This record gives sequence, structure tokens and C-alpha cells, in this order.
Amino acid sequence: MSAPDLEDGNLRSSHRESSAVKLKFANSFLHDLATQFVETRIKDCCIRQRLQPDKEQIVKRGTFYVMENESRSDPGFLLLLPKQPAVFMMTRPSGANKKIPAWTLRMRTDVRLGDGGGTMLVATLDKIQHTLRLEDVWIWKGEDIYNTKKFSERRGFLKTFVEDCWTPDSRLMSGINCTVANPKPLASLADVENCFSVDLIPELAGKRRFWFQTAAPPVAPVVPVPVPMFRTAAPVLHDTTPAIGRVEAYAVPLESLPDVYDLFLENGTALSRAAVQQISLSQRLKAIKGRIPVIAEWKSEFGRYEIVEISHSK
Repeated sequence: MSAPDLEDGNLRSSHRESSAVKLKFANSFLHDLATQFVETRIKDCCIRQRLQPDKEQIVKRGTFYVMENESRSDPGFLLLLPKQPAVFMMTRPSGANKKIPAWTLRMRTDVRLGDGGGTMLVATLDKIQHTLRLEDVWIWKGEDIYNTKKFSERRGFLKTFVEDCWTPDSRLMSGINCTVANPKPLASLADVENCFSVDLIPELAGKRRFWFQTAAPPVAPVVPVPVPMFRTAAPVLHDTTPAIGRVEAYAVPLESLPDVYDLFLENGTALSRAAVQQISLSQRLKAIKGRIPVIAEWKSEFGRYEIVEISHSK
């Protein structure tokens, strides 16, 4: 059995954030909207169940992938609903009111993800380590792919999300860094070490994961790579090797992603995608039609270029 053709989105380090990131709870309207979307789109919102001895034969007979978890947090749902901010929702109630918690996330995502009612990913949010790990796609633009497509097929939708529908920006997300999970073949289970728990993800559609806790707690928490990359047969825009420091380029706005531009060199070569952080600069760029001469600076903290000013030398 071979794992999906993906690259690892994690590096290990002894670094750990000292305090939990503070997130804004979704308001009542958005919470109810997210709850309704989940309840009407899937029959069972349980993402995983603990591996019991009577289930071990299922794992031995089937095709499963191994996913190591440094985080102690449970997975939940990342929801992209029409004309709403991104929402991360847990699957079980907590707190005195026994309400399922949901928080808004400031993410740069393609507005078309809300087509068909919305898109739903499985992800793990760790507020202590300040990480959001993207793991699976269950609903894609209103289409139920969890129950109709195998896990390796759903990874293709996750690839599309990462490369075409989302621009990572840890500063916009209050310091939360995003990674993409990299499941391995079941044969790699013998090599698992230094993690809190392990998920066994079935290849078959519509089947829950199994999980079990490892003998030892993790000693090497995750430090995310800001731009998780997939292996692709052809190059994509943001696979281009970044120039050191600043670069002069032409920017073309993306209609579907706010304050995100495609960068091109003067000879027309695609360079990368770039975000705009300054409000005043954003307004000035929007007032210019066509290709915009800009100066962009490589920002290693979120693995992308940032447009820092309009160029007057072209």
C-alpha cells in the first residue's frame, strides 16, 4: 500500500508556545448557521473513535494510513460558509452550558468555497501550540465527498484548497500557523515515536478513523512550515524559489481572494502569490487597473511574498 503522494508539513523542535492563543467565539447567528450546516450535511459528526481490541482485525484487513499527533487537541471542523468568516467548530459540547464551541478565524480564502452552501474540512486546532493542521475534506462546495470518495481522492481536494483557494497568513490569524497533515503507510506504524497519539485513517469512504494514545508523551512539539507543499507534476505559482530580500514585479489581483495578487516578472514569468497587509496600500492598489508595478518582500514567517509598496521605476 502506498500513502498519498504528499510532502510533510511538519518539522520537529523543542519550542512550545507558553500561552494559549485567544480566539473570538462565533456569534449566535454564525454558531447556529454552522451547526445547521454540519447537522444537515453529515449523519455522523464523530471524526474518530478509540481503537479497541475487537477492531484490530479491521485495521489488519483494510487499507489505513498513519497520522502522528503531537497535539493533545481533538480534531474538529473548519467551515467556509457563504459570505461568512471561517469558523472552527468542535464536535463535542464543553463548558457549563454544554454548548459545542466554535470560533471565528481570519483566513484568506476563496469566496467560491461557499458555493453550494459551503465547504467543510477536518482540522486540528491547538490553541496552546498556536497551530491549525488541515487533515481532510468532507464537504466541497456543497458536495458530500466524505461518503462518496476514498481518502486518497479527498486529498486531491485538500491539495486544491492549499494551492488555489487559500493564502496562509499567521499574522492575520493572531499567530496561528497552519500545516497540512502528512499520513504515512500503515507499515510505518512500527517507527512511530515522540508523539502523543496516532490516528489510523481508513482509505474507504464514509469510515471513521481509529486512534490510540502512545506510551510516551511527545517531547518534540510541532513547529509548522508556513507554506505546506504538495508534490505536483507541474509547477504552481508559489513553488517558485523565492528571491532573497525585495523584488520588483508586476501584480495582478485575484478576484476571489481579497488583498491577494499574482506576481509576475517583467518577462511574464510567474513568480508567486503575494498578500497585502497595509490598509492604505490596499486601497491604493485597488484604484489601479491592469498590471501594477510593485515591490514585494519575502516574508519567511508565512512563506509568501508581501507587497510593501508601489514601484515608480517602471
